[in-house]
Amino acid sequence: MSANIDIRPITPNVGAEISGIDLGQVTSGQAEALRVALAERKAIVFRDQDITTIQFAQFMQIFGETVKEDLVAEEGNPPEVGAIHIRPEERQRINFWHMDHSFREYPSKVLALHAHMLPPCGGDTLFASLEAAYDGLSDEMKTRIEGLHTLHKVTQTQNSKRRYTREVIDAMDEAPTVRHPLVGLNPDNGRKFLFVNIPIYCRSIEEMQNEEGDALLAKLYRHVQRPEFHFRLIWRPNTLIVWENVHCLHYPVADYFPHERKLWRVVIKPTTRPVLA
Repeated sequence: MSANIDIRPITPNVGAEISGIDLGQVTSGQAEALRVALAERKAIVFRDQDITTIQFAQFMQIFGETVKEDLVAEEGNPPEVGAIHIRPEERQRINFWHMDHSFREYPSKVLALHAHMLPPCGGDTLFASLEAAYDGLSDEMKTRIEGLHTLHKVTQTQNSKRRYTREVIDAMDEAPTVRHPLVGLNPDNGRKFLFVNIPIYCRSIEEMQNEEGDALLAKLYRHVQRPEFHFRLIWRPNTLIVWENVHCLHYPVADYFPHERKLWRVVIKPTTRPVLA
């Protein structure tokens, strides 16, 4: 490859580990190769990237416009870099498969994490491809769900108090639902994907707001979690991952209590909303 980097698939369906690159000084050829790799593999992993938070934010501009984080930015960090920080003796409670921001009209398309502080072991993160999950459905199920829509709604989580005021949190119950296609089309590669999320966000199927619809949505959510569609990222110091949030679910494993864990996060501004396949 002219970009002179090595791209190694992690599993057949999702993920790639990329070596031979310094994220503090990426060439234009390498940047294009990374964008292609992300579209194809959904999540790309880099090891041993000893970069500053400013360099992290600058690197992420390869994938679009960075936005001010709604997570608290720590002193010395640029506003685009937030901290996902589980403190000593604090239990991580966001230990479930989910997508960030599906309750927005324009869900965040690309997210990235950079390991800053890790427990002695554990604290892995799993990533599942929603494109691979759609491909893994039976033809009968694909026909059944074609053209349906899901209703998503914001709700309070463990990180809400670090993002919002008390008034904003109290108003979440009154927030309107957001409508998204159950089967979306990725314009970057022409592949269909299964747009589901954890039930606290993905509340119902618009055309089937009954027990049958709830059962179908639960079945699809379980389907995405099959090992064939995901890989497990074992964090090491200075590991960095970029993933397509709209086309993936992720699961932060909460097995490291009472130890501390801190990851820096950068979010890319979305430019489109999911479109019906």
